[in-house]
Amino acid sequence: MTDYGKWDAFVAGLALSSSSSGEEEDDGDNDDAASPSYGWGKPLDDRGQIDRSGEMTFGNAKGNALSTNRAPQRTFRITEWDWDQSDSAATLRLDLTKAMRRCVSDLTCQLDFSQDMVRASMTEKEVEIRCFDQENAWELVFGLEELPGIDPSRSSFKLSRSSEARPSQRVVVTLAKSPHGKRWEACGREKAFAGVKFDDKKSTETVVTIDKYSWSDGDQHVTVYLTIPGVHGVDQDCIKVRFRELSFDVSCVVGETRYSFAVTELPMEIEVNKCSYKVKENEVRVRLKKWAKCTWFKLQVHRG
Repeated sequence: MTDYGKWDAFVAGLALSSSSSGEEEDDGDNDDAASPSYGWGKPLDDRGQIDRSGEMTFGNAKGNALSTNRAPQRTFRITEWDWDQSDSAATLRLDLTKAMRRCVSDLTCQLDFSQDMVRASMTEKEVEIRCFDQENAWELVFGLEELPGIDPSRSSFKLSRSSEARPSQRVVVTLAKSPHGKRWEACGREKAFAGVKFDDKKSTETVVTIDKYSWSDGDQHVTVYLTIPGVHGVDQDCIKVRFRELSFDVSCVVGETRYSFAVTELPMEIEVNKCSYKVKENEVRVRLKKWAKCTWFKLQVHRG
């Protein structure tokens, strides 16, 4: 467990960089402007979120507001499913395991879906299934409309696992037919989910962790140089850089490849609203504004 009191005492003894003058480089930042008051923030955990274990301390409120300490929710369709029927009911089997394989974190490039809950809503002509993970970062959805007719009060769903060599997790939905005994020619059609922005494009992307980079330590800034082939030729909205008190991450889509880079625990706090980045030929330069004037000997540290 990190000794936050000792860490805060160390930070408190350092000079504020915003109160110092002089800088080895100047990209147009106005460091003379009035600076907000910063508290002693807790380090982020390995998910890039505020560590909520132990005693909470006041942090950089403006930095927390500018960065969402909760990953944005992404929605994928459940596309692998089949069905059969009897005289009384139609049975749907939705393959959750294959859908979960699309949920790859931009930060870790690892599978990131941890099953939490499944919700179902039904009407006489529609059925909708939504699966959420524990951190609410991912949502898997499935829906059918224009069904021949079901009785929602007698319909049900459950989670199950297949008995194959590599078992998969499924949602099994039993739709009670109404009227009873009617033979279905089709099981409706897949719901369009108007207004929902799906992230299905991610399933065709190749995710690459950036390993060609360097960094330099200045008096008030640290600059990180990331090598990304072709980055200078993409639109600005293909590049995403997020800054937090003690971390930052970069995600960039070039063609069918998503490049990602993250530092989850910086040595010292940074001033989120004064950090920036620039795009050069085959390179992204990330400029971190130090909150305290001190030398950084490492870019990534491990606490606790």
